[in-house]
Amino acid sequence: MASQPPFKTNFCSIFGSSFPKQSSDSNTYTSTIQTGGLKLPVIDLSHLTSGEEVKRKRCVKQMVAAAKEWGFFQIVNHGIPKDVFEMMFLEEKKLFDQPFTAKVRERFSDLSKNSYRWGNPNATSAAQYSVSEAFHITLSEISKISDDRNNLRTTVETYVQEIVRVAQMICEILGKQVNVSSKYFENIWELKNSFLRLNKYHPRVFGSEVFGLVPHTDTSFITILSQDQIGGLELKKNGEWISVKPCSEALTVNIGDMFQALSNGVYQSVRHRVISPANIERMSIAFFVCPYLETEIECFGYPNKYRKFSFREYKEQSERDVKETGDKVGLSRFLI
Repeated sequence: MASQPPFKTNFCSIFGSSFPKQSSDSNTYTSTIQTGGLKLPVIDLSHLTSGEEVKRKRCVKQMVAAAKEWGFFQIVNHGIPKDVFEMMFLEEKKLFDQPFTAKVRERFSDLSKNSYRWGNPNATSAAQYSVSEAFHITLSEISKISDDRNNLRTTVETYVQEIVRVAQMICEILGKQVNVSSKYFENIWELKNSFLRLNKYHPRVFGSEVFGLVPHTDTSFITILSQDQIGGLELKKNGEWISVKPCSEALTVNIGDMFQALSNGVYQSVRHRVISPANIERMSIAFFVCPYLETEIECFGYPNKYRKFSFREYKEQSERDVKETGDKVGLSRFLI
């Protein structure tokens, strides 16, 4: 298909002509707990604004407990209209359906040079290669999307306005419960480093050792994910990979590295991955809440687990680690 990246050619250029072999004892899949999918804690956000104090406190307690124990939870009754998601997924599909030669063109749709990404040029092994493509769109870029994609720009603006409102609420609640300064979340809309990542996961084209998205933690404060019902998201808990069952009408929220550091390790930024679907495409939209590059991340707790660092320092260290090892070392680099 003209829109699909040349995964096989790219894979061969990195690793040679031998592809990973599909096998029943592959480390990628036999380590996943096959339970039909884990159902994450589900938080009903309507209780936060219902006017009933008992329900509000219970909702906050559930959210905090999930952030501590799982690092993941799902939210329902978030107030975002269904048609906002439908329009966003429609525009996402139209974007990915463009010819591959157009998507790799510099300034495609007036997005930044590195907005479109596919595969993983930093992979040092087959297990670090991703059979997926993505568009990385920062909040500062949205207004620059070209006029010939006016529907895309308008749809993204509407989607971000809605998702920012929900993100603001969640960050303020979680921050308050661990005494994090409110300055970090005063106006998330102004955090122009925050970004949307539009994801398209392709059916497996190699063997079972190749991921849709390699194991990682998010660098953000929090990430809010909207996904289709195909499934494939897995998180690591107690040393085991557990598949996460999609929940209709729910958004999935996970804690990122910055919030784990701010909370002094109270909240958990959990390692997760995506397993490519067997014979169907999977789509998702993730919103990452990130601070300014010069923002200093400082633990709120005693004794401090992590030294003070800037978001720029963290990103640059992570980029060096990925280039050198194929993986992000993460917060362990900043332990006291």
